[in-house]
Amino acid sequence: MNASPPVEPERSAGQTNPEAHELGRRARGIGVIVWSGFLAAAISTMLCFAFLDPDAIQSGAVPAWWSSPLRVYAVGFFFFWLIGLIAAALCWQLSRGRNDG
Repeated sequence: MNASPPVEPERSAGQTNPEAHELGRRARGIGVIVWSGFLAAAISTMLCFAFLDPDAIQSGAVPAWWSSPLRVYAVGFFFFWLIGLIAAALCWQLSRGRNDG
């Protein structure tokens, strides 16, 4: 008996190989760290600026980047994102097993 090679199903032009889009372990770890840091920054920014209004803070020596509330919100968000990234990276590093490379 002749064994013929397995026939792959035909794909339309828009379909791609699902295995080609798999991320490696390191890329997946980086994605988890960045996404969890982003979510932590979003929640932290909402909580912080729900109680802190940049317009309400009146002092004589205001930094130049405090010229608009939108700029303060943006700087605050990226600060919280950095803190979230550091926390997520530390959590990931500490949760890795000894043999996880």
